[in-house]
Amino acid sequence: MRPLYAVVMGVLGFSLLAAGCGGAVPSSDGGPAIVKMTKTDRGSVLVDGQGHSLYLFEKDEGHESYCSGACAAVWPPLRTSAMPHSAAGVAGGALGTIKRDDGGMQVTYYGHPLYYYAADASTPGKTKGEELEQFGAEWYLVDAHGKPVESEASSKSNSNSGSSSGGGGYP
Repeated sequence: MRPLYAVVMGVLGFSLLAAGCGGAVPSSDGGPAIVKMTKTDRGSVLVDGQGHSLYLFEKDEGHESYCSGACAAVWPPLRTSAMPHSAAGVAGGALGTIKRDDGGMQVTYYGHPLYYYAADASTPGKTKGEELEQFGAEWYLVDAHGKPVESEASSKSNSNSGSSSGGGGYP
């Protein structure tokens, strides 16, 4: 009986966290989303038009999002109502969109669906979602070439492991 109680309380707590962060997620105000680059302590990364950090989910593959429901409450997609616009340092030809299961359009960069992290979306420049493992895979900030931004420690451990995983099926 105790494990069921723990699951119910965990889901309830998670729902409250997601609900508390949901209002803070930026929106494109019905227009096209804007994607640009900004410098952070982790290097140059993708942000939206207001400077909110954008992330990729390594579980996504083939220009398809595998983040919906509870996942999308914590990692809201960067939505748009029209073709997104590029600004400072972003390859305009690399921007695109995919249709989500709910019918909305999500911005992609080099095929990666882009997301906010609810815990840092209310304040431009926050990067609390970097290298978190949630919902079955890791989340990363995105560099100008559409690649995950990894810390030096992660990069070294990955290169020393002999792994040839490209992460999420992207080139």
